Amino acid sequence: MRTDRSRVPETDICDLCARRLTDGCRLGLVQDSSAIHTRTPARDGRRLVVACSPEHLAVLQQEYRARPYVPEELWAGQIDRAQALQPPPPTREALAAATGLSPLEIQRALAWKKHRNWQLRDEDPRTPEVG
Repeated sequence: MRTDRSRVPETDICDLCARRLTDGCRLGLVQDSSAIHTRTPARDGRRLVVACSPEHLAVLQQEYRARPYVPEELWAGQIDRAQALQPPPPTREALAAATGLSPLEIQRALAWKKHRNWQLRDEDPRTPEVG
């Protein structure tokens, strides 16, 4: 994150309170099924959080522990990454090869994504009624 320990970049802020970080900042890795790394699939499902104090790091870690970890959300993100790297959208066999997911995991991820899109549409009051 930084190379010169004596100077903290102004863009580094606490993920909890947005206070500018100082030399006493803390880093932590939390489980998060929405975290998809752009280049390194081995980092998927984990998010780096940064806090201005040990207390704020503990709060952030507890917040992420309380959130549900949804494998289908992780798989959907992995599919999105594979499709972005391989347009036009690949076949399911190519998707399985690109993501390392089984056909059943791909099916569950696509169903989760479809369900989630419907939920978001229903929650948006600007979406016109269909039917």
